[in-house]
Amino acid sequence: MEKLFWGMVGGCTVAFAILLGMYLNKTGVIGAEPESSTELVSETETETETEELTQAEDGEFPADIRSIIEDSQNNYAQAMQVFEDESAAAASREAEESSKPQGNTNNSGTTANSGSTSSSNTSSGTSGSNPKTNGSVDGNRNDDHAYFLEEPSEEMTETEESSVEEPSTEENTTEEKKNSEYEYTLYKDHVAIKKYVGTASSLDIPEKIDGQPVTEIQDSAFASSKTLVRISVPDSVEKLGSNVFKSSELLVDVSLPNELTEMGEGIFDSCSKLTRITIPDGVTKIGKKAFNECESLRSVKLGNDIEIIEEQAFNNCAKMELTKLPSSLTRIEKEAFNGCAAMELTKWPSGLEVIGESAFAECAAIAEVKLPGTMRTMMDSAFLNCVGIKTLSIKTGIEAIPESAFSGCTGITEVTFPKSVISIGDSAFNDCTALASVTIPKNTLSIGTSAFAGCTFTEVTVNAKSSYQADSFESTVKINNY
Repeated sequence: MEKLFWGMVGGCTVAFAILLGMYLNKTGVIGAEPESSTELVSETETETETEELTQAEDGEFPADIRSIIEDSQNNYAQAMQVFEDESAAAASREAEESSKPQGNTNNSGTTANSGSTSSSNTSSGTSGSNPKTNGSVDGNRNDDHAYFLEEPSEEMTETEESSVEEPSTEENTTEEKKNSEYEYTLYKDHVAIKKYVGTASSLDIPEKIDGQPVTEIQDSAFASSKTLVRISVPDSVEKLGSNVFKSSELLVDVSLPNELTEMGEGIFDSCSKLTRITIPDGVTKIGKKAFNECESLRSVKLGNDIEIIEEQAFNNCAKMELTKLPSSLTRIEKEAFNGCAAMELTKWPSGLEVIGESAFAECAAIAEVKLPGTMRTMMDSAFLNCVGIKTLSIKTGIEAIPESAFSGCTGITEVTFPKSVISIGDSAFNDCTALASVTIPKNTLSIGTSAFAGCTFTEVTVNAKSSYQADSFESTVKINNY
């Protein structure tokens, strides 16, 4: 606006100068040809010119000249009025801004610099649009390119506020509470038990607390109890967190609810006196270390919906008398039943796909193994030292018998491999001292070192193209080729 004012003033001044020059030239005051003769100007002419100049100086110009001059003066007055109005408005805005908290001091305490680049930008931006301004002009801003970046704080404030999610109704009604036996979280429609603080030896967990059903027992809620011997969990409970009863050294009997669908990892880990458990239908997974080192556990009933038994789920449950696995089971992970010496499995799931490393190692009571056609993966030492196995049935499907898979299974007397088996790993049947008959298919092209070392069969037929080691068989074995 300042530059606009000075531009209008300058324009008026130039116009006035041009018109004055035109008038003077017309009257002959300026621009007259110099006389070649040396005659003196008459006294009369001199007086006439002097009179005309005096009239011009007094403002007595012809009507057309006076009209132009008056228009210029009016424009000058309007420019002055606009400048004064804008100056007053700017001063008012600066006063209002200075009264507010300032998040950025770059715009404070500065004066207009009429010669700066930003001034020209402001002037050019006044026509045809309403430009966004940054307040007062900072004289040093031409040296700071970051000055011209938009300050996002004010705009982002509204965006951030709109992006903040309102707490749900349930969260708004959540309340952390405690009574003589439990610390718990009260929701609008259920209760989650966080910690048992009582000292009872026999406990029936209530189905409701504060009028709401108990649906969840959270991680470690009863862990390391020194008093609990028996616990009954109500049917309202659907979820048991991780390590809920872990290391409760006196716990003998736990009754799980029929509506249970989820059991966390380590739920009964190291409960050394736990003797029996029934997993209800609806539970699909036995978590990692769920019954790890439950050395007194004898009676176990697994629900019909279990699909996965995870790593070390029943590790070293030496007294467990489990006789069948659920038909829904597809995966048995690493060391899931390692050291379960009393487990007499007689029924194997028909959809089993994976047996992990050492999954049944040292399970001495298993007498029969039936691997279904769905089997695709068996890991090392899967049945290591299962000395009770007498019958081994492997259906077409599995492609590799891994390292030490049946090593030390001294009860196996006969093995017939399906056509799908391509390789037999190192020590796969090492020290199977009762193994008197082996049938290896034409498709088997790799037999590892010591694969049948210590076995008693005396003759075997293999593919002539098969790769095997000098010690893959006992030195007394006669090897025939297809």
